[in-house]
Amino acid sequence: MVTKNSNGNGGSPDIFQEQKVIYPVSFEMKSVMVFSNNDSDNKEKLEQVFVKQKVAYTYVSKKASSKGAYMSYTYNVTLTSKKQLDALYRALKKVKGLKFAL
Repeated sequence: MVTKNSNGNGGSPDIFQEQKVIYPVSFEMKSVMVFSNNDSDNKEKLEQVFVKQKVAYTYVSKKASSKGAYMSYTYNVTLTSKKQLDALYRALKKVKGLKFAL
Protein backbone atom coordinates (compact mmCIF):
# COMPACT_ATOMS: atom_id res chain seq x y z
CA MET A 1 0.00 0.00 0.00
CA VAL A 2 1.41 3.40 -0.93
CA THR A 3 0.21 6.35 1.08
CA LYS A 4 -0.04 9.89 -0.22
CA ASN A 5 1.97 12.71 1.31
CA SER A 6 0.46 16.17 1.36
CA ASN A 7 2.42 16.98 -1.81
CA GLY A 8 0.75 14.07 -3.66
CA ASN A 9 3.87 11.90 -3.86
CA GLY A 10 3.71 8.36 -2.58
CA GLY A 11 5.00 7.79 0.93
CA SER A 12 6.66 4.71 2.35
CA PRO A 13 4.65 1.53 1.98
CA ASP A 14 3.38 -0.16 5.12
CA ILE A 15 1.97 -3.29 3.54
CA PHE A 16 2.08 -5.20 6.81
CA GLN A 17 0.13 -2.50 8.72
CA GLU A 18 2.34 -2.38 11.81
CA GLN A 19 2.33 -6.16 12.29
CA LYS A 20 5.63 -7.61 13.38
CA VAL A 21 7.12 -9.20 10.30
CA ILE A 22 9.50 -12.11 10.55
CA TYR A 23 11.83 -12.25 7.57
CA PRO A 24 12.19 -13.88 5.16
CA VAL A 25 8.56 -13.23 4.16
CA SER A 26 6.73 -14.25 0.99
CA PHE A 27 3.58 -12.65 -0.40
CA GLU A 28 1.74 -12.00 -3.64
CA MET A 29 2.55 -8.59 -5.06
CA LYS A 30 0.24 -7.07 -7.65
CA SER A 31 1.56 -4.37 -9.98
CA VAL A 32 -0.76 -2.36 -12.21
CA MET A 33 0.73 -0.88 -15.35
CA VAL A 34 -0.51 1.12 -18.31
CA PHE A 35 -1.38 -1.38 -21.04
CA SER A 36 1.24 -1.76 -23.73
CA ASN A 37 0.98 -3.60 -27.03
CA ASN A 38 4.24 -5.26 -26.01
CA ASP A 39 3.12 -7.14 -22.91
CA SER A 40 6.51 -8.76 -22.40
CA ASP A 41 8.07 -5.28 -22.11
CA ASN A 42 5.99 -4.52 -19.01
CA LYS A 43 6.91 -7.86 -17.42
CA GLU A 44 10.57 -7.29 -18.26
CA LYS A 45 10.54 -3.87 -16.53
CA LEU A 46 9.18 -5.42 -13.33
CA GLU A 47 11.48 -8.42 -13.43
CA GLN A 48 14.54 -6.20 -13.97
CA VAL A 49 13.68 -4.45 -10.70
CA PHE A 50 13.35 -7.78 -8.89
CA VAL A 51 16.72 -8.95 -10.20
CA LYS A 52 18.47 -5.67 -9.43
CA GLN A 53 17.05 -5.65 -5.89
CA LYS A 54 17.92 -9.35 -5.45
CA VAL A 55 14.29 -10.25 -4.75
CA ALA A 56 13.29 -13.87 -5.28
CA TYR A 57 10.19 -13.89 -7.47
CA THR A 58 7.87 -16.14 -9.43
CA TYR A 59 5.43 -14.92 -12.06
CA VAL A 60 1.84 -15.94 -11.22
CA SER A 61 -0.61 -14.28 -13.61
CA LYS A 62 -1.78 -11.20 -15.47
CA LYS A 63 -5.18 -9.66 -16.01
CA ALA A 64 -6.40 -6.81 -18.22
CA SER A 65 -8.66 -4.11 -16.79
CA SER A 66 -12.28 -4.07 -17.95
CA LYS A 67 -11.64 -1.20 -20.40
CA GLY A 68 -8.24 -2.52 -21.46
CA ALA A 69 -6.30 0.54 -20.32
CA TYR A 70 -4.29 -1.29 -17.65
CA MET A 71 -2.74 -4.68 -17.07
CA SER A 72 -2.11 -6.13 -13.62
CA TYR A 73 0.74 -8.56 -13.00
CA THR A 74 0.88 -10.82 -9.96
CA TYR A 75 4.16 -12.20 -8.64
CA ASN A 76 5.07 -14.24 -5.57
CA VAL A 77 7.98 -12.40 -3.99
CA THR A 78 10.21 -13.29 -1.06
CA LEU A 79 11.92 -10.53 0.89
CA THR A 80 14.74 -11.02 3.37
CA SER A 81 14.55 -7.73 5.31
CA LYS A 82 12.69 -4.46 5.85
CA LYS A 83 15.59 -2.74 4.10
CA GLN A 84 15.01 -4.88 1.01
CA LEU A 85 11.25 -4.17 1.13
CA ASP A 86 11.84 -0.41 1.23
CA ALA A 87 14.42 -0.57 -1.57
CA LEU A 88 12.05 -2.61 -3.75
CA TYR A 89 9.22 -0.09 -3.46
CA ARG A 90 11.58 2.84 -4.05
CA ALA A 91 12.82 1.14 -7.23
CA LEU A 92 9.29 0.32 -8.39
CA LYS A 93 8.29 3.99 -8.11
CA LYS A 94 10.74 4.69 -10.94
CA VAL A 95 9.28 2.14 -13.40
CA LYS A 96 7.75 3.92 -16.38
CA GLY A 97 4.08 3.03 -16.82
CA LEU A 98 3.63 1.58 -13.32
CA LYS A 99 0.51 2.99 -11.65
CA PHE A 100 0.88 1.19 -8.31
CA ALA A 101 2.13 -1.95 -6.63
CA LEU A 102 0.82 -3.63 -3.51
